[in-house]
Amino acid sequence: MKNALRSIKHHGYLGTFFLAAMFLASCATNELAEKTTEQKKSEVYYGQGTSELIKKNYSQALINLLKAKELEPNDSQIRNNLGMAYYFREQPALAEKELLKALDLDPKNSDARVNLGSIYMEQNRLKEAKFQYEKTLEDLTFTNQFRNYYNLAVLALKEGDRATGFEYLFKSIKEKDEYCQAHFKLGELYFEEYKFKQALVSFQESSKGTCVTEPAPHYQQALVLMNLNRFEESRIKLKDIMTKFPNSRFNTLAGIQLKKISAELREQSANQNFQTEIIKESKTIESPNF
Repeated sequence: MKNALRSIKHHGYLGTFFLAAMFLASCATNELAEKTTEQKKSEVYYGQGTSELIKKNYSQALINLLKAKELEPNDSQIRNNLGMAYYFREQPALAEKELLKALDLDPKNSDARVNLGSIYMEQNRLKEAKFQYEKTLEDLTFTNQFRNYYNLAVLALKEGDRATGFEYLFKSIKEKDEYCQAHFKLGELYFEEYKFKQALVSFQESSKGTCVTEPAPHYQQALVLMNLNRFEESRIKLKDIMTKFPNSRFNTLAGIQLKKISAELREQSANQNFQTEIIKESKTIESPNF
């Protein structure tokens, strides 16, 4: 049973965090008073479209952002958000076209550059993704550089370069210590290397910040505790997951792991009883002198 526990692996539980690395432009660059009537109308559609994107109403977001684009075709921010609307409507080719146009209009639009890189990485176009991410490193004013480091770490891992992956994750955390996605990825890497104590610390850190409502970091902590033979702590963590996240799939996963813990404890108890019985019956075995 112990070997089975040690083979438990993660399954990309924070896969949706990839989307968190997508950037939406949300502020205007010019004062409202300086804008024409057309520009003001465009800004209204742009704001509505961005709001709908955040709410995940992608069709409505697309409608508004297309109207904004019609009024202001040379606005790089509109093109970036329109690209994201196409991406979430599963139109990657149109998304790529809009993001390339956003960069053509404003090569310093790092949001669009990172978004384009993320689409390339999802398509396994790693060389093109790396170019966009590394180009973004040149933008010293980019306030979301910690996410760019994270993306570079994921890319390095896809290329099989774990050392560089670790390096970029450490840079991401140094840039923003509370960035939970980077902590979670570190936890996964430590877990794979059977460095369970380090993994536990990383998963604990990943349950803070913007990930405080995510069940995955808590579930991973429970798995690590199992591998550390800290079964009672793991049991408490799993029951807590079932209480706090009853409608998530982690409720079911936690139930499965609770059964494994019960089976492991029964097995340990049976082995202990068997060993105790042997000692009692054997007259040749003496207690060791320490």
